[in-house]
Amino acid sequence: MRAATIRCAQTLTPRSGCAPFARRGSARRCCATRCRIPASAVFIIVCGGGTVGYHLAQELLDRGNEVVVLEKNPVRARELHAELGGMVLSHDACEGRWLQEAGVNRAQLVCAMTGHDEDNLIIAQLAMMLAGENCRIIARVNDPENAAVFRTLGITEMVSATDLVLSMIERDVSTGGGVVHLMRLQECGHELVEFRFAPESRALSRPLRELKLADHGCSVCAVIRGGKIIPLEPDLELEVGDEMVALVEIDRFDEVRQYLIDPEFKVEVS
Repeated sequence: MRAATIRCAQTLTPRSGCAPFARRGSARRCCATRCRIPASAVFIIVCGGGTVGYHLAQELLDRGNEVVVLEKNPVRARELHAELGGMVLSHDACEGRWLQEAGVNRAQLVCAMTGHDEDNLIIAQLAMMLAGENCRIIARVNDPENAAVFRTLGITEMVSATDLVLSMIERDVSTGGGVVHLMRLQECGHELVEFRFAPESRALSRPLRELKLADHGCSVCAVIRGGKIIPLEPDLELEVGDEMVALVEIDRFDEVRQYLIDPEFKVEVS
């Protein structure tokens, strides 16, 4: 991964061949020609006009939002312009001045969706500095190993196609006991996890109150049995095939997994 500090130093350096398809202040007017923007519309900047960025922008527009797309490749930008209209800017979002040109100061959401993690990291950092305090920033992470770098630098909302596919695979192959990571809530230090219980789990056939999951950093959100959510009661006993969705403290996940899934684990009843 290229050093972010090197790229950040280049953010104010002009680059050639980046003529915009929409001038300052024109993005809102051009977007309005595609669809009427309701008063409740969200102003969103999508950085990166590849397959992911294009379809994201298209869906956001179809839902009545105000969208500006930044794509540094002039050829690709022209293609996007033909599909989406004049709200496409042929500029590099890694340069702060072009984010400002796109209106980042009033953006409610900035999506860094390029195919390069180093670019998405820089875009997200710039948005954190230039956007309003209520602006939400979401970054695409192509290599899951880079997620830790994003978190260290303050980017907590990330989308990883690899993680999503892995979750789907885990869900499909986990016919017995297992764990599916659904969502990481970095800001509050928790993740949403689905536990599936196999016959060998020692946590089965015991009331929830006896498990005392809260003492292990785990809060049960729902128990699904036979495709239906069943009421959470202190005396509810987990059964084979049950799916339990819970919020788990990130730092204690291994402890909770062992507590619930490990066949060697023995539940202590007080």
